[in-house]
Amino acid sequence: MDETHARLSRGRPELDVVALTLSDFDFVSARDANLTRLIAYAECADAMLQREVAEKLANEAVKPERQLQIVKRGGLKLLMPLTQSRDVDVQRLAAHALANLSVNAQNQIIMAEGQGIGMLVDLLSIDSTHVQRQASKALANIGVNTDNKKKIAAAGGIRPLVRLAGSSSVAVAIEAVAALANLAVDDANEVRITEEGGLIPILACANASSTDLQSQVARALRNLSVNRDNQRIIISMGGITTLGKLRNSRNSRTSQQATRALANLGMK
Repeated sequence: MDETHARLSRGRPELDVVALTLSDFDFVSARDANLTRLIAYAECADAMLQREVAEKLANEAVKPERQLQIVKRGGLKLLMPLTQSRDVDVQRLAAHALANLSVNAQNQIIMAEGQGIGMLVDLLSIDSTHVQRQASKALANIGVNTDNKKKIAAAGGIRPLVRLAGSSSVAVAIEAVAALANLAVDDANEVRITEEGGLIPILACANASSTDLQSQVARALRNLSVNRDNQRIIISMGGITTLGKLRNSRNSRTSQQATRALANLGMK
């Protein structure tokens, strides 16, 4: 089976928001009083304050040295009210922060033990492609961890990820298929993804012009084709022809993954 490295959302968030008034907050020297104040800001009804906190967390979470610090200092307590905000920009920034925090391997464990997975699964249903993309990316990252694959499935994450794999937004589809590919490195999840209809959007995504999306499709099919029942279903859905096209891709990773998937299907 295959796996993927966690992916970071680099740079500033996708949308400019209000200027920060919390720029002096330093996560290294922060004390409980600062964290308590920020939690109060996050829980308030003022969307502007919520955006300030959410953007601060998203920006800080880009930095590798900050990622574990933020979570250990109670960052998930900050993000919970932000993911539930009525302001979509706040939700987008909170999802962006969670995606970046989930790059860290220790955070993947801590977030799964806390409320991180539930927060992210809920964000998959928000009517915003920006939120959906970041939440899917975070679940893909958290799903690198072996135990978390089962936890994401238990939290109901597979069905909405299958739905988003068929999104008209290529950016969303890439992250959703990547997440499903990671979750498929688990025997029970291989079956569940297929039962939820996951092969339909995954195979359809192979026709996209996006090289990144094609690469994730090839990887997902490689992982899903380990299961014998899935092998028969993939073949019946025209998967050999699809994988043959992907094997001829100029992208070496796509070609390699498609070749391995075809080998799983008994094709050389």
